[in-house]
Amino acid sequence: MIMPGPEEDGVRGTGGQVDDMTMALIDSANDRTEEGQEQISQALYDLGKHKPALVLSSCYSYLKKHTKLAQEHRVILLQCMEKIVKDTLDQIDTGLATDLIKLGALEMTLSKEVVPDWQNAASGLLVALGAQYCDEVMAEMFERFQPGTLPHYFVVRTIGNLAQANVYRMVPHLTAVLSTTLPMLGMVKHDNMKWVFSAALSKFSEAIIEYCANIDKAPDPSITKDRFSQEIGSAFDVLFSSWLQSKEAKLRLTIVEAMGHMTHLMAKDKLEEILPRVLQGILGLYKKHPEPFHITQGLCNVLDAVCTEGNTILEPQLELLLSALFPQVFNPPDYNNPFSIKNHNEVLRCFAILARPFSGKLTGILLQKLEQGNEKVRIGILTIFKHLINAASEAMEDKQEVVVSGLKMMLGEQNNKLKKIFAQVIIAMAHHGYLELEGGHQMIEFIVKQCSLPNDPPQGKRSTDPEYVSNQALRLMCDNVLQLLATTVEDMEPVLWPFLLEMIVPEQYTEAGGVVCKCLSHLANKKREERAEDYELDYEVLANTPKPNVMIARLMVLAGRPKNNRDRGIHVLQLMKGMSPNFHESLVELWDTVIPKLTQYLEDASKEDSWSQKNWEDLTLKLLSKSLDVVESEDWIADLGETFGSQIPLYHSYPEEKNFLYKCIGIIMRKSTKKDFINKHLDLIFSTVKHTDQVEREGVAIAMGFCAASHLDSVLGKLDSVAKNDMAQKSGGIFKFMKDKSEVDVERIKATLMLCYGYVALFSPVSLIVSRMEATILRSITPHFVNVKTHQSNELRKAVIHCMDLMGKAFHPERVKNLNFVFSRRHEFLVCLKSYMKAESLTSLTTETRALAMNACATLVKLDPKVSEAEEFDLIKTATECVYPLPRDGGGVAKKGKEEMEVEVLLESSVEALHDLLKELLKKELTTDGLDSIFKHIVPWLLSTQDHERER
Repeated sequence: MIMPGPEEDGVRGTGGQVDDMTMALIDSANDRTEEGQEQISQALYDLGKHKPALVLSSCYSYLKKHTKLAQEHRVILLQCMEKIVKDTLDQIDTGLATDLIKLGALEMTLSKEVVPDWQNAASGLLVALGAQYCDEVMAEMFERFQPGTLPHYFVVRTIGNLAQANVYRMVPHLTAVLSTTLPMLGMVKHDNMKWVFSAALSKFSEAIIEYCANIDKAPDPSITKDRFSQEIGSAFDVLFSSWLQSKEAKLRLTIVEAMGHMTHLMAKDKLEEILPRVLQGILGLYKKHPEPFHITQGLCNVLDAVCTEGNTILEPQLELLLSALFPQVFNPPDYNNPFSIKNHNEVLRCFAILARPFSGKLTGILLQKLEQGNEKVRIGILTIFKHLINAASEAMEDKQEVVVSGLKMMLGEQNNKLKKIFAQVIIAMAHHGYLELEGGHQMIEFIVKQCSLPNDPPQGKRSTDPEYVSNQALRLMCDNVLQLLATTVEDMEPVLWPFLLEMIVPEQYTEAGGVVCKCLSHLANKKREERAEDYELDYEVLANTPKPNVMIARLMVLAGRPKNNRDRGIHVLQLMKGMSPNFHESLVELWDTVIPKLTQYLEDASKEDSWSQKNWEDLTLKLLSKSLDVVESEDWIADLGETFGSQIPLYHSYPEEKNFLYKCIGIIMRKSTKKDFINKHLDLIFSTVKHTDQVEREGVAIAMGFCAASHLDSVLGKLDSVAKNDMAQKSGGIFKFMKDKSEVDVERIKATLMLCYGYVALFSPVSLIVSRMEATILRSITPHFVNVKTHQSNELRKAVIHCMDLMGKAFHPERVKNLNFVFSRRHEFLVCLKSYMKAESLTSLTTETRALAMNACATLVKLDPKVSEAEEFDLIKTATECVYPLPRDGGGVAKKGKEEMEVEVLLESSVEALHDLLKELLKKELTTDGLDSIFKHIVPWLLSTQDHERER
């Protein structure tokens, strides 16, 4: 322990060098520079934390000795002492504390005038000491707080701050303080004294409220609010009736704040008697003050004091109150102004307090304004509802049905700003049990609807409204809302399960597929693992829940395009796994084994940034095919096929999904043995395809190919009837002026037909296709190869080339090696392809025709026997002459951005296709002669005067 030094001036020295150093720091604390002052203060503070008695007693001694010390110097030392006391109070003994209290009181009241910096620093020291030595500080204050004379401004302020800082020790003193204060209030003439008394009364009231609220921790449990109600009531009269009329704005705000706290301590009958005048007085201040926060805070406290359950004393004032509060909610807060945000929150708190006695009336008024108001008003009303649901849950409990029913008017809302705030209201309702009531499902459906929003159209100017909410932003928010409800709000499980299954199939919710499946997969897998009672679905009872095959068909198609709808694939698969026992018992084992592997495949692909849609489709279609095998029921297979067929209209606007759906139907037709089912679905897919859409066209063609693997003659019969009927009907053209259009339609159907024949040839059993080739297929398609018109549509040309390529692949030597088959029409095919290449422009590159034609030629030259020398010569000549002379940039026109990229890609693919063709020709004769026959065509280009021709 540090013993006091021998010095007579009260310094508690250590006898070491540090004593002198401390005095030196104190002496030089008022350095000429601000930086110097800060560094010396910090050094004193650091030293004081380790040796509080030395530093505090030294400062005490220094200030006592130097009575004429500059005021700035005194302030620096007092502030430093306050900081040290706050950190080391438990190490300061009573003797030193008493000295410091006397010094602080003396410094604070030495000047009768108010000297803020000096007296504030002394007051701060006293309040810091009062945390432990409250009675000693109050003894000093009472000496300077005598009846009949107005005390020093800072004495009142210190007592107020002490009440705030040390509630439990100060409240027992407040009886004496208040009885001395009351007679003084009438003597106060100056605004600054009115202000300090008002601020102190505010703090006294807060301290009493806190003391009584935590009476179990209080030293004297006999103290109640009633003990103070008379004095506080009398003080309230002075503040309200006399002082509130002051012209000084700062004073008025402090008075209102004080009145707010004081109302909680007043006798109920007195408060009710003066309430109308008080409210009018407070509301009248809104017009005088541009910054309303302190007024609202005071008002809020007054309301809090009178609004107890069932007390409708405010009813006559309710309209007046609401007319003052509503405009403050309707004008959104300024988020750059902290007071504006605080005021907004206080206004909302007023509504929550008013809901205690008036929940029914308030709900009615709010719903009426929601129905009739403009955008600003409606946003404000929804903000109030959100706050009431969260902050006044007890008062609103019996109004839940009215609220849910009333808010249904928002379900058809088109304005994104309103939809955003309404979604926030729905979250609040979910947390407080509202959505378990009638109408809750409609609220969930509203969220799903927002998850399905398309992107904002790219064209058009961005809104200048800073509060603008884009479709993307609203959609992302509602995605998160739905996930939040499914995963974190336990009471929502019975609301979402199995209701959310109803959101999987409807076309308008396709875009929400990913997030709906994510939520459902969480619920389904959780319930499956827990073996929950409500996991197994009774489809007879749940009339609106889609039947198993309806869900299987929908989910299979969504899984087929896993990158769409914000990478939905993994969530769709996990839902399929979670639901398999509800779909069909035979699927459980297969799906439990295969689906985790598919999920892993998607996860790996996203990490490696490598994606092959074709590989993925092969895996997914294999899962479908295996599923048909394990169920082993003809009727189930046909029913599933019918279901897939009935869902074609869902994908009217989704060609990629429709493409995959057609492939699924092809797999099912391949498996089925029911002739009527197969014929019906061959008709169905051909009648529903958009012949204008290349993606859909390819889906149908591959489906026809899959079906042909088991039912070749049925497929050929269908294609033959299309060739005869569909095209004949259209090409007739009833009216002359429709002729152009019908020709275009016929061309497109022809293009689909060509692709179908190509895939039929590729997927059919090779032994069957060989026998049908000459008799059926070639007879149907050859007429479209000859007489190639240059004005033939690009689509048809591509389809014809694709068809030839597929047929070339169908008769690859590996496939026909045991059949002794020679594809006799190859020469015709090559002639046709060469004519396509020759028809292409050499000055610009606008289509991929030449590249596709060369790829098809490369496929055809693989077939046996090897092409003749003359044919090879002509083929190489045609191919090189349609690629090498192209301009360097692929076309003379200067193009920008995307178009330029497309031309680059076309050029690259054309050169690549040419090289592939030459490689295939060389493979057929890997000799010097073979190389020579190719090289002689290239030499002229190697010697070209054009750099880019030589380079190629």
